[in-house]
Amino acid sequence: MTESSPERFPPTRRLHDASEFQAVFQHGLRSSGAFFRLHFLAAQASGPARLGLAVPKKAAPLSVTRNRIKRVCREMFRQRQDLLPGDYVFVAQRRAADADNAALRQEIERLLTEIIGSGAA
Repeated sequence: MTESSPERFPPTRRLHDASEFQAVFQHGLRSSGAFFRLHFLAAQASGPARLGLAVPKKAAPLSVTRNRIKRVCREMFRQRQDLLPGDYVFVAQRRAADADNAALRQEIERLLTEIIGSGAA
């Protein structure tokens, strides 16, 4: 598999540094739902859409649950990454730990559609 393969989510598509997360939190738009808060910062250049995930232990005490939430977020984002310019950070809320995968996917889809539909993206 190459880095451009649609099945992969390469490191170039992820936010890594605390400074990248802070830029999105301080200068971006916000949208909230029952399971996530989505922070969005429009792309400064024509680079790829990038994703950051914050799933605190308060939201999901068990690592398996945190990893499941992150896996669902990454997969939904990967499927839509070509339609999404800018940087996105999903912050999980406490109720996300109890939600099933279908409910998480539905909310992620709604939040991304809301951002795209608002004309912000």
